[in-house]
Amino acid sequence: MNFAGAARLMLRDIPRLAIGVVLLLAIGINAANIVGRYVFSAPLPWAEEVLSFLIIWGVLIGASAVTFDRRHLAMDVFVSLYPLRVRMALEAVILATVVGFSGFAAVQAWKIVQIMARNGQVSITAEIPMTVPYFGFVVGFTMIVLAAIATTLIGGLKPSDPAPPGSNET
Repeated sequence: MNFAGAARLMLRDIPRLAIGVVLLLAIGINAANIVGRYVFSAPLPWAEEVLSFLIIWGVLIGASAVTFDRRHLAMDVFVSLYPLRVRMALEAVILATVVGFSGFAAVQAWKIVQIMARNGQVSITAEIPMTVPYFGFVVGFTMIVLAAIATTLIGGLKPSDPAPPGSNET
């Protein structure tokens, strides 16, 4: 397997599978909680807390796949009107911004994980170590950094928007 295939597997395909598993777990927990609440008058006290943590992990892992596919939100209404060199410069700025901010967020999240581990803090109802949800931020933002760099190494700094109609750019 070449670099592009390995990167696609690790930063897009496996995260997509993980999101599916997280969603199935969330549906199962939610269904069990509904049955417990309305059929047995005994809801699962930990369900909403665990669902919140699953959503955190799902969103952060999913961000890697979105970044790898270059499908993140972008304010690009006028970008296609710019010359190719300007669009490539904008892509470089976007890459630096995504890598810089995501890398910073991953480092800060790691510091929070260390604090939570030292304090031994657990969630209120499920008593899950708070390192678990916060570590999702470390994993997610690190994967965003890797996905942004990998897509650039694979495809270069090519603008995601096509050249404007009537231009000679390719």
